[in-house]
Amino acid sequence: MIPHRSTTLLTAIVFIGLLLVIFSSTPSTPDPSTGEVPVSGPAKYVPRPKLPALSDLHLPSFYPTAHKPPATQPDSASGGSKWLSDLSWLNPFSSSTTLEEDRSVLPPLRHRPYVYTYYNADQKNGGPQDNADAGLLLAWRRAWFAQGFRPVILGRGEAVHNPIYEMVQNIKFGTADIEHEVLRWLAWGHMGDGILVHWRCFPMARYDDPLLSYLRRGTDPAVITRLDKIQNGLFAGTKERINEVIKEAVSKGISDQATNIFDLVAPETFKVEQTSAVAWYNSAAIVSHYPALAEKMDRSRGSGTAALVELVHSHLHNTFQNAFPAGIAVLKPFPEHTTALVEPALRLARALGRCPPSPMPNSCPPNLPRCRPCDPEKPMHISQPQSYRNTTHVFSIGTLPHPYTLVSLRQNSAEVTTRHIRRETERDEWLQAVTQEQLGLEIGGSARASVLKKVVADDDLTDASLWMTVESIPPDAGQALPTELLNEFEWQLGFPIPREEKDKVDAKNEGASKESLQNANPSREGVGREYEVLQAARAVLNSREGPQVVIRDVVEAWNLADTEVWRFVRAFRARSVFERQRWEEEEKNFLGPLHH
Repeated sequence: MIPHRSTTLLTAIVFIGLLLVIFSSTPSTPDPSTGEVPVSGPAKYVPRPKLPALSDLHLPSFYPTAHKPPATQPDSASGGSKWLSDLSWLNPFSSSTTLEEDRSVLPPLRHRPYVYTYYNADQKNGGPQDNADAGLLLAWRRAWFAQGFRPVILGRGEAVHNPIYEMVQNIKFGTADIEHEVLRWLAWGHMGDGILVHWRCFPMARYDDPLLSYLRRGTDPAVITRLDKIQNGLFAGTKERINEVIKEAVSKGISDQATNIFDLVAPETFKVEQTSAVAWYNSAAIVSHYPALAEKMDRSRGSGTAALVELVHSHLHNTFQNAFPAGIAVLKPFPEHTTALVEPALRLARALGRCPPSPMPNSCPPNLPRCRPCDPEKPMHISQPQSYRNTTHVFSIGTLPHPYTLVSLRQNSAEVTTRHIRRETERDEWLQAVTQEQLGLEIGGSARASVLKKVVADDDLTDASLWMTVESIPPDAGQALPTELLNEFEWQLGFPIPREEKDKVDAKNEGASKESLQNANPSREGVGREYEVLQAARAVLNSREGPQVVIRDVVEAWNLADTEVWRFVRAFRARSVFERQRWEEEEKNFLGPLHH
């Protein structure tokens, strides 16, 4: 007789076996229309939950995660924009990386090598002299920052903190010059790897100049680099080599006849570079090239230094003009509808193209005695092409409209409907127009987006163009670019953009009149009407609820590539502002704020 427990176990085995037979039987042929297997009998009346496919299961070994990536980058939002710095920034659409529609993927922040200068703040004279020195230091900071470096001002405090200072603190220096030289090397050696530059030395060349590119990449750790024509104006080296040079100079004894560190060490310690990329406004250069300025500095060092600041600004501006002999291109696609849209950019171009104020007009920087001085009668040529031109001879200014703004301008009304968008507009029209000359008509919007992103943000191209969104500019007639935006452009260009009261008056008069600033390609509907449409479109874009939000979303969905590039430019500009402001915050305690 079979025990009761054995009967139960046998029953369970038979039941499981029957289930295996049923489910392992040959399946019916799937229905070609639905892809599902037909079920017969009572089972077809039983609700069946849909089982997930294997590809739907988020298993790490089979499928990448779909969770939003954590915000591992601090401070990745500013001014209404959000970004993620990542190597995948050239992908057509940022959302494929961020999984967020409004977060743009930007290139990783470029490495900015430290460039140091030594300023003896303990010997301030007070009053005008201090203000003039602060102006020159501000010009020095801005010029080197625009060339991709991180300027830092050092003083005696850094020199004292160098452990080697104990070796020199009791030395009786024969001249103040050699004492100053040793102290600035000590301050440099305390900070570490980088470049030591006199605060009257300015980069006076294009961004892609071979020497400046070499300095941005780093220097040979075996030697210290210096420039042939400017003596102790610029050095580049590593912390270990810097302190070794100081020790060697001290151990050999500092001669009363020495004026430079390299007079006290072996010549093979230094690698001498031949270049004309750096201008040094030392006393000898000022006496030789600018005798009137030298006389002014002899009479009053404060007013003379202030005049030197203005002279340096004019030379930096003139160097920019010489770097782009073909002039400035203000992009103007759809010219019959975008006159008001690009007028502020055109006004900026005219400010950049005319001669800057200078205490010595027609003069050249000391490193480029045969430059082409600015001629007031022949300002830079300004063109208004519909398409971007990939050339290093032209400086481009691009103003990107939100797709809703562009649709509104082209139909002469901000009352946009879904029917109009779907039936009467093409996808990504702005990108196609701007890249047509370079890419033709056959390429899709995603590829065009990648190309324009590279133009805007690639390190090798950023010095040849400025980009902004229309929505960052006041939509009122006669408005010049906002001060905050001009300030940021100055740190990208390296010199002040002329802003005179006359410009404001002219802008108001021109904006109030029916005539446009531009004689070429005038607006079909008139500039006044375009400004009205811009204001109405701005109100829609700023709205947070209502039917306008739905229409805005439809426009963005219809113009995915245009929207992607617009967000990219807005985020790139916001991050640039944020990066500089963070650096300013770190440096503001050293000789004050960075605005003068």
